[in-house]
Amino acid sequence: MPTIDMSVVINRLDLDRLLEAVTPAAVLKVIGLRMWEFVDESFKTRGRGGWRPLAASTLALRQHGGDMPLQDSGDYRGSFVTETDNQTYAEVGTNKKTAAGISLGLIHEYGTRDFMIPKNGPSVKKHGLIAKTRSGTWIPFGREVHHPGIPARPALPTEKQAEDVLKPVVEGMLERARDGGN
Repeated sequence: MPTIDMSVVINRLDLDRLLEAVTPAAVLKVIGLRMWEFVDESFKTRGRGGWRPLAASTLALRQHGGDMPLQDSGDYRGSFVTETDNQTYAEVGTNKKTAAGISLGLIHEYGTRDFMIPKNGPSVKKHGLIAKTRSGTWIPFGREVHHPGIPARPALPTEKQAEDVLKPVVEGMLERARDGGN
């Protein structure tokens, strides 16, 4: 999974109090859930307004309609999970891959340069590359396609965004620990 390494500076005395009051598993579960919520919000808000709109050609090929990037079928969005070992890490990401085994998370987080979709396979050699539109018609593309590339549409937080989300969470847990859990 694409990951972001992050550290939050906590005074040692506060950390000892926190660890006495709250188990590492509980802290990591909350951190994982907060990061998953960040990802979910990224999909709801088109990357907090930062995702490039879909190209007209992409809109024509959508099977379920709509113009929300990365959400035609919902498979990619639904593939994000949170994992933890309950002791040392919390991770949010996706292991979803293309048919060729390439990480969709990496493609969409960072985008791609332009690339060629080659002519291979018996149906491509015979008919060229074609795609079915939502209306049921077929669009021929020829024997190979020079794709302009996929723009970056990051769903994961940057290190700064993660810190901004998680710092109040950890501080709140510390505050509750100082107050005896109330």
